[in-house]
Amino acid sequence: MDMLKKVPVREQDAKVRATNFEEVCYGYNAKEAQAEASRCLKCKNAKCMGGCPVSIDIPGFIREVEAGDFEAAANVIAEASALPAVCGRVCPQESQCEGQCIRGIKGEPISIGKLERFVADWSRENGFVPKATKEKNGRRVAVVGSGPAGLTCAGDLAKMGYDVTIFEALHEPGGVLIYGIPEFRLPKETVVQTEIENVKKLGVKIETDVIIGKSVTIDELMGIPGENANGVFSANEYLTRSNLMKAFRDDYDTPIVAGKRVAVVGGGNVAMDAARTALRLGAEVFIVYRRSEAELPALVEEVHHAKEE
Repeated sequence: MDMLKKVPVREQDAKVRATNFEEVCYGYNAKEAQAEASRCLKCKNAKCMGGCPVSIDIPGFIREVEAGDFEAAANVIAEASALPAVCGRVCPQESQCEGQCIRGIKGEPISIGKLERFVADWSRENGFVPKATKEKNGRRVAVVGSGPAGLTCAGDLAKMGYDVTIFEALHEPGGVLIYGIPEFRLPKETVVQTEIENVKKLGVKIETDVIIGKSVTIDELMGIPGENANGVFSANEYLTRSNLMKAFRDDYDTPIVAGKRVAVVGGGNVAMDAARTALRLGAEVFIVYRRSEAELPALVEEVHHAKEE
């Protein structure tokens, strides 16, 4: 075996494939995949990982392929990627991972994409699905669109413990993977549908025929229990009633709920203005912000004044 050259990949004959929509590339079998994996130099500072947009542990999964432990290889890939069968077929590896491969300096780079595809196809053919990771954290996330970006985002969030729902405008999920790439490059039933099902097995829910902005508004997606209760205002409405409609003055009839204890959610200048207004209307005020006090986006002076008051 010539270690400087890639193991050839079997393909449909050009004259035959030009008359059908079946997949052009057949991919590696186990023996071919192990042979190609053996060409890897196992670099300590793996440049290929730097060329991968999701930083897959490429030497790690290739090492498992070479050893014949394809399940372990699938688990390594799954730590970083939810769509290996898709990415192994349509990612521009020549300008990403393979473009950085050290083996490619004096020979041909490792066929990283074809090996990723092999592992994903082996998983599908053998019914292996990498396990979901963390327990649910009780937080909900809406992802708009079920193309490769939406599916990847949803899969990663689900593995982190979030309760994720994808909203898709069309009647089938997949986005450009379904409507934009020909069948002969990316088979829909065997590859795309399986990848989508694997994302769903992580706990992701997908709702189709939902056009965000028409079927459902962003405000409806972001709703939280109690947001329409009496005494709950957006900061803009609260400040408008106070500033423009003079609700802070006793001689004006504009209604406003002064409140005894007020929570302001947010940490910007508008939040500070609302909090300081509520204080002046007689409330005990708390500012609730998702990050640390040092990361409050409001002007330092405004934060200082608010704390003094």
